[in-house]
Amino acid sequence: AANVRFGCVLADAGYGLSAPFRQGLTERGLAWAVGIPRHLKGDPVDVKLIWPITKVRGKPRKHHVPDILSIAAEQMLASAKWKT
Repeated sequence: AANVRFGCVLADAGYGLSAPFRQGLTERGLAWAVGIPRHLKGDPVDVKLIWPITKVRGKPRKHHVPDILSIAAEQMLASAKWKT
């Protein structure tokens, strides 16, 4: 709103914990990196959203679900390839 331009946004885990904050940065087309707590769960990049197959009665689901389980950020980053 103030016509300020950013090259990228960096924030600590206090802001990184907020999904709406991260989503807002992405919606604005900003490059960003934020701290997150290690227990925060995330989905791998190859996750797909599917309709769950249920065998129970009741109301049908209204939302898709991930085809694989979310994992803790610490576990996901431990297996990432890092460069110096």
